[in-house]
Parts: sequence; C-alpha cells; structure tokens
Amino acid sequence: MKTNSSNWIISQHKVNIILRHLSTRTINKVAHATGYIQRKSFTICPKNFILGFMLMISKQRNTYTDWSTEIGLIEGRTISKQALHERMRPQTERFVKNVVKELISRQVSMNPSQKLKGVLSHFGSVMIDDSTTISLPDALAGEFPGNVTNGIKKAQAKIHAMYNMTENNFAFLKVHSFTNNDQSLSPDVLSYLKAGDLCLRDLGFTILDVVSAFVEKGIYFIARKSYSSKVYDVETKKEINLLKELCKKKFIDQQVILGKEKQVKVRLIAIAVPAEQAAIRRRKARADRDKRLNHSNEYYQLLGYSIYITNITPLNCNAEEIYQLYKLRWRIEIIFKSWKSCFSIEKIFHNQCKNSIRVKCIIYLLLLYIFLFHVIWWNYYEAKVNKNTEQLELSILKLARFFRNHFAQIITTSVVRLFKQIITHCRYDKRKDRLNAKQFQLKLAA
Repeated sequence: MKTNSSNWIISQHKVNIILRHLSTRTINKVAHATGYIQRKSFTICPKNFILGFMLMISKQRNTYTDWSTEIGLIEGRTISKQALHERMRPQTERFVKNVVKELISRQVSMNPSQKLKGVLSHFGSVMIDDSTTISLPDALAGEFPGNVTNGIKKAQAKIHAMYNMTENNFAFLKVHSFTNNDQSLSPDVLSYLKAGDLCLRDLGFTILDVVSAFVEKGIYFIARKSYSSKVYDVETKKEINLLKELCKKKFIDQQVILGKEKQVKVRLIAIAVPAEQAAIRRRKARADRDKRLNHSNEYYQLLGYSIYITNITPLNCNAEEIYQLYKLRWRIEIIFKSWKSCFSIEKIFHNQCKNSIRVKCIIYLLLLYIFLFHVIWWNYYEAKVNKNTEQLELSILKLARFFRNHFAQIITTSVVRLFKQIITHCRYDKRKDRLNAKQFQLKLAA
C-alpha cells in the first residue's frame, strides 16, 4: 500500500526507534479493522494522521489547520482542514484507541521478565495502580461529567494507568469520566496481575472485595488504610482503637481483621512520620475544599502516622521495608507530572475543542505519544546510558521536555547526535541531601 510518505520519513524508518515502533503494517491493519480505511484510495494516510498530530502538539498547537499542515508537509501535498474535520468520526476514534492497545500489548509480550534483587526479589513484577484527571472544555460536561465549581459543571476525563515499574511499561492506559471513581475502577487490575506480583495502590483504590481477591490469588499488595475502615483483633474480634494503641506503642505491626462483614485478614503497619510532614498533612486536611468534610480530632492525630495494610509477611519484609517499598509509588506521580507540566496536555484542549469524538481522538493520541516516550524512548536511552556511562541517571522530567521540544528532530536525527545531547542535558543534578528516583529504586534492589 502506498502512503505518499516523504523520503525524510522513509529513510529514517529502519534506524529510528520511534518510527520503528509506529509500524506502518500494524497501523494499516488496525485502520482497516476499525473502518478508518474503507476503500483502497483514502484521503489521509493513517500513520501520517498520527505523526502529524505528534508534530503539532510538540509545538504546543492544536487546530485543524496546524494538524493538516503537518500531515501535508510529511506527504508533500496539501491537506485541507475540512478533510481533517471530516475524519472526526467513530471509526477514527476506534482506530486511535486500538492502536494504543495494540502497541501496549505488543510491548508487554516482547519484554522479558527481569530477575529482581534485594528486597524486590520477593516479587515477580512491581506494579503501581493510579489515576490522574485532566480538565476539558466545559461544553463537554455532558460527555465527560466532572465536579461542580462555583455552580458550574466542569468537564473532566480520568486516565487510569497500571504501570509496571519492573519493566518500565504500562499494562494498560484507560480513559474514563471523572465520575468513575477510583473504587469503581479498583477491580480492573486483577486480570493484569499474577501470583507473586506486588501491587502498590493509593488510598482511593482500596476496597475489601479486591483486597480479598489479592489474598486469595497470592498477589502481594501495599495500600494506605482508609480512616473509615474498621480493624478488629484477630483473636477477640473486638474493634481496635488505633489512636489509643499508638499513644501507648507509637508503632504497630500486627495481623488484624479488616472490615466488619467481609473480614479479610491483613497485616497492619503504623509508623510515625516526622513532625514537619504531619503538620503539612494537617494543613492540607484543614484547607480541604470540600467543606462537607468535618474531620474529627482523632482524624487529625492519626495524620501523624503512615498506616498501611498488606499481605506481605514479616519473614519477607519488615515494617521499615514496607514503608520504603510504598515510596516507589512516587514514580507514577512523577510520570503524571511529566504529562501535565512537560507535555502540557491540559493546554491542548482549548475552548474550540467541542466535538467529543475529536477530543477522544486527541486523548488517545496523547496516550500514544506518552507511551512512545515513557516506554519506547525512555527504555532505549536508559539502556544506552547504562551501557556507555556510569552513575548518570536520566531525569524523567528533563527527558520529557527534551522529547516535546525536539520531537521533529527525534524522528529524523541520528541516535549518536541525540545521545550526546541527552547525557548533557537530561540527567539528574548531583545532590548529596537526597536520592533521586532511580537511585532510590537501585538502593532497594541492592
């Protein structure tokens, strides 16, 4: 199938890490299966539809004119903005959504399992489950209902991500409305986890049915305990007053029963946090925008502790190791930060983006862009840095800015030239006061 791609794209295809994973054959196969291509001659090449978008957003632009111009420059002809507008239909939405799913599933099957060391050696893969919210034009509140601010219904989308920290890959990236709360999404991870894997979860995802499923399937987990969750003594079945116990012991590490009806046996760990951190937590709780929350004095006192539930036995990890393992969840927070502060994904949705199909296409194309950066490009250059240098950990945020600012050069410039720029401009600054994210992960694996 002829694609009319210009020579500068074709010539780089075999050597360029990004273009190699954006396989023309795979993309065209998905395009046919989803109805994006419905006849032999078509207006816009599927691959160039994707590349044109990525070139456009890397310049922090998002109009039909900019998008069609980028496609036209790739193909060496003119594409009208009307032709692009006509492409915003359900078949195109299915096309970009399925391209994301196809590339993620292919990468997962290609990655060999790694043998972990140190405290991580007790687990198969270390998976982090979390979500982030992106704001959309208010006109889309019917399609993407969000919260209400000053009486105005907002439009928001939620991206639910399951991040495999062991392989630096995503098991999935799913798009939902803001009204799909984390608890409703909690069971989604079960089909992606195997016995022996470790799943790190934020407070909002913790529901007893899923905790019970983890225990039954032999899947390890660490999650923060909800304040409202009741815990009971394993022997007496009486409720445990955590604050009273902590006032006496200052530290808890014991088996408890979680939930009055479900009654799941878990290990509960409570560790005092530094006074400064406790003060920050309390200030945030008092400044909570939801004035309906009337926190009790007990609640504020318990904010002075990190309280976790897990099914990891003391034989495998002591309380301090559990505390350190949970800190690995910060990795996905850095990833989400790179989406918003480096890729500026919320700014891409300007007020003229009122076509819900166009917005969905943009969201899935953004996820594809994110996948190419965080999985394909990051893994390639991290391996190259580890092979050629010593103690030069790459910074996600710095590399994300580099990827966005120089995307056009990335798909056309030699690996050698890019590598020289990356090791100069995209490494963590040397600091003696704290470990960076990569150093912390390596410490746990030592």
